[in-house]
Amino acid sequence: MQNRTNWKTRARAGEEGASLLEVAIVSMIIATVVAIALPSFANSIRSYNLRSAATRIAQRMAGARALAMAKNKNVTVSFATAGGGNVTQFGYDFSPAVPDGTPDTSDPDDLLASYYTEAPPSGITVTIASGGTALTNGTGVTYTSRGELPIAALPADIRVSNSSSILTVSVNLRGQVWIH
Repeated sequence: MQNRTNWKTRARAGEEGASLLEVAIVSMIIATVVAIALPSFANSIRSYNLRSAATRIAQRMAGARALAMAKNKNVTVSFATAGGGNVTQFGYDFSPAVPDGTPDTSDPDDLLASYYTEAPPSGITVTIASGGTALTNGTGVTYTSRGELPIAALPADIRVSNSSSILTVSVNLRGQVWIH
Protein backbone atom coordinates (compact mmCIF):
# COMPACT_ATOMS: atom_id res chain seq x y z
CA MET A 1 0.00 0.00 0.00
CA GLN A 2 1.24 3.44 -0.90
CA ASN A 3 1.89 6.00 1.74
CA ARG A 4 -0.21 9.05 0.93
CA THR A 5 0.32 12.39 2.60
CA ASN A 6 -1.84 15.44 2.46
CA TRP A 7 -0.25 17.87 -0.02
CA LYS A 8 -1.29 20.84 2.11
CA THR A 9 0.63 19.67 5.11
CA ARG A 10 3.67 18.39 3.29
CA ALA A 11 6.54 20.85 3.60
CA ARG A 12 8.86 21.30 0.64
CA ALA A 13 12.51 21.93 1.18
CA GLY A 14 13.74 25.39 0.12
CA GLU A 15 10.28 26.95 -0.14
CA GLU A 16 10.16 30.40 1.40
CA GLY A 17 8.12 33.59 1.05
CA ALA A 18 9.29 36.75 -0.71
CA SER A 19 11.16 39.32 1.31
CA LEU A 20 10.06 42.92 1.57
CA LEU A 21 13.07 43.98 -0.51
CA GLU A 22 12.12 41.64 -3.37
CA VAL A 23 8.53 42.92 -3.38
CA ALA A 24 9.79 46.53 -3.42
CA ILE A 25 12.14 45.84 -6.35
CA VAL A 26 9.38 44.18 -8.41
CA SER A 27 7.03 47.07 -7.61
CA MET A 28 9.65 49.60 -8.76
CA ILE A 29 10.17 47.71 -12.03
CA ILE A 30 6.42 47.67 -12.71
CA ALA A 31 6.13 51.39 -11.88
CA THR A 32 9.01 52.22 -14.24
CA VAL A 33 7.45 50.27 -17.11
CA VAL A 34 4.09 51.97 -16.57
CA ALA A 35 5.72 55.42 -16.40
CA ILE A 36 7.51 54.80 -19.69
CA ALA A 37 4.43 53.38 -21.47
CA LEU A 38 1.81 55.89 -20.27
CA PRO A 39 2.85 58.90 -22.44
CA SER A 40 3.05 56.67 -25.48
CA PHE A 41 -0.42 55.32 -24.75
CA ALA A 42 -1.83 58.86 -24.32
CA ASN A 43 -0.31 59.93 -27.67
CA SER A 44 -1.89 56.91 -29.33
CA ILE A 45 -5.31 57.86 -27.98
CA ARG A 46 -4.91 61.47 -29.19
CA SER A 47 -3.86 60.26 -32.65
CA TYR A 48 -6.79 57.85 -32.80
CA ASN A 49 -9.29 60.57 -31.83
CA LEU A 50 -7.88 62.94 -34.47
CA ARG A 51 -7.97 60.29 -37.21
CA SER A 52 -11.49 59.30 -36.16
CA ALA A 53 -12.75 62.90 -36.37
CA ALA A 54 -11.18 63.39 -39.80
CA THR A 55 -12.69 60.12 -40.99
CA ARG A 56 -16.16 61.18 -39.80
CA ILE A 57 -15.92 64.41 -41.80
CA ALA A 58 -14.63 62.56 -44.88
CA GLN A 59 -17.49 60.07 -44.58
CA ARG A 60 -20.01 62.92 -44.34
CA MET A 61 -18.50 64.51 -47.46
CA ALA A 62 -18.58 61.23 -49.40
CA GLY A 63 -22.14 60.63 -48.19
CA ALA A 64 -23.22 64.05 -49.49
CA ARG A 65 -21.73 63.24 -52.87
CA ALA A 66 -23.59 59.93 -53.05
CA LEU A 67 -26.81 61.59 -51.84
CA ALA A 68 -26.53 64.33 -54.48
CA MET A 69 -26.17 61.75 -57.24
CA ALA A 70 -28.94 59.52 -55.86
CA LYS A 71 -31.46 62.35 -55.44
CA ASN A 72 -30.30 64.13 -58.63
CA LYS A 73 -30.04 67.48 -56.84
CA ASN A 74 -27.45 69.67 -55.16
CA VAL A 75 -26.53 68.72 -51.61
CA THR A 76 -24.40 70.89 -49.34
CA VAL A 77 -22.41 69.89 -46.29
CA SER A 78 -22.61 72.92 -44.00
CA PHE A 79 -20.08 73.73 -41.33
CA ALA A 80 -21.66 76.10 -38.79
CA THR A 81 -18.95 78.19 -37.17
CA ALA A 82 -18.49 80.13 -33.96
CA GLY A 83 -16.23 83.09 -33.32
CA GLY A 84 -12.74 82.50 -34.66
CA GLY A 85 -13.98 80.31 -37.51
CA ASN A 86 -14.03 77.08 -35.50
CA VAL A 87 -16.70 74.62 -36.60
CA THR A 88 -19.33 73.92 -33.96
CA GLN A 89 -21.62 71.65 -35.98
CA PHE A 90 -21.71 70.03 -39.42
CA GLY A 91 -24.21 68.11 -41.51
CA TYR A 92 -26.31 68.18 -44.67
CA ASP A 93 -27.98 71.46 -45.63
CA PHE A 94 -31.19 71.04 -47.64
CA SER A 95 -32.29 74.69 -47.73
CA PRO A 96 -34.53 75.11 -50.79
CA ALA A 97 -32.80 77.77 -52.90
CA VAL A 98 -29.54 78.80 -51.28
CA PRO A 99 -27.96 76.86 -48.40
CA ASP A 100 -28.17 78.86 -45.19
CA GLY A 101 -25.22 77.26 -43.42
CA THR A 102 -27.27 75.51 -40.77
CA PRO A 103 -27.16 71.69 -40.91
CA ASP A 104 -30.64 70.20 -41.33
CA THR A 105 -32.10 66.99 -39.93
CA SER A 106 -34.66 66.52 -42.69
CA ASP A 107 -34.99 67.06 -46.44
CA PRO A 108 -38.08 69.10 -47.39
CA ASP A 109 -38.40 67.00 -50.57
CA ASP A 110 -38.29 63.69 -48.66
CA LEU A 111 -39.99 63.97 -45.28
CA LEU A 112 -39.51 60.27 -44.49
CA ALA A 113 -35.72 60.57 -44.48
CA SER A 114 -33.99 61.98 -41.42
CA TYR A 115 -30.36 63.00 -41.08
CA TYR A 116 -28.18 63.77 -38.09
CA THR A 117 -25.85 66.64 -37.39
CA GLU A 118 -22.52 66.26 -35.67
CA ALA A 119 -20.25 68.37 -33.53
CA PRO A 120 -16.48 67.94 -33.43
CA PRO A 121 -15.38 65.81 -30.46
CA SER A 122 -13.96 67.49 -27.40
CA GLY A 123 -10.32 68.47 -27.88
CA ILE A 124 -10.65 68.52 -31.69
CA THR A 125 -10.70 71.79 -33.64
CA VAL A 126 -12.18 71.89 -37.15
CA THR A 127 -11.65 74.86 -39.47
CA ILE A 128 -12.08 75.46 -43.19
CA ALA A 129 -8.53 76.03 -44.42
CA SER A 130 -9.45 76.92 -48.02
CA GLY A 131 -12.20 76.61 -50.58
CA GLY A 132 -15.82 76.00 -49.78
CA THR A 133 -18.66 78.47 -50.13
CA ALA A 134 -19.29 81.27 -47.65
CA LEU A 135 -22.76 80.85 -46.16
CA THR A 136 -24.79 82.96 -43.75
CA ASN A 137 -23.92 80.83 -40.70
CA GLY A 138 -20.58 79.37 -41.78
CA THR A 139 -19.10 77.58 -44.75
CA GLY A 140 -20.29 74.77 -46.96
CA VAL A 141 -19.18 72.38 -49.65
CA THR A 142 -21.82 71.82 -52.32
CA TYR A 143 -22.05 68.77 -54.57
CA THR A 144 -23.97 68.95 -57.82
CA SER A 145 -26.22 66.16 -59.05
CA ARG A 146 -23.18 64.79 -60.91
CA GLY A 147 -21.24 64.40 -57.64
CA GLU A 148 -18.83 67.22 -58.44
CA LEU A 149 -18.23 70.66 -57.03
CA PRO A 150 -20.01 73.44 -58.96
CA ILE A 151 -18.28 75.29 -61.78
CA ALA A 152 -16.06 78.11 -60.45
CA ALA A 153 -15.86 76.45 -57.02
CA LEU A 154 -12.50 75.97 -55.37
CA PRO A 155 -11.27 72.66 -53.95
CA ALA A 156 -11.98 72.53 -50.23
CA ASP A 157 -9.53 71.78 -47.43
CA ILE A 158 -10.94 71.16 -43.96
CA ARG A 159 -8.31 71.22 -41.22
CA VAL A 160 -8.84 68.88 -38.26
CA SER A 161 -6.42 69.39 -35.37
CA ASN A 162 -5.74 68.65 -31.75
CA SER A 163 -3.00 69.74 -29.37
CA SER A 164 -0.33 67.68 -31.10
CA SER A 165 -1.20 67.12 -34.76
CA ILE A 166 -3.12 68.28 -37.84
CA LEU A 167 -4.93 66.32 -40.54
CA THR A 168 -6.58 67.77 -43.64
CA VAL A 169 -9.71 66.47 -45.33
CA SER A 170 -9.55 67.57 -48.97
CA VAL A 171 -12.26 67.62 -51.62
CA ASN A 172 -11.20 68.14 -55.23
CA LEU A 173 -13.32 69.57 -58.05
CA ARG A 174 -14.39 66.08 -59.10
CA GLY A 175 -15.89 65.59 -55.63
CA GLN A 176 -13.35 63.04 -54.44
CA VAL A 177 -12.47 63.11 -50.75
CA TRP A 178 -9.25 62.07 -49.03
CA ILE A 179 -7.43 62.58 -45.74
CA HIS A 180 -3.80 63.62 -45.53
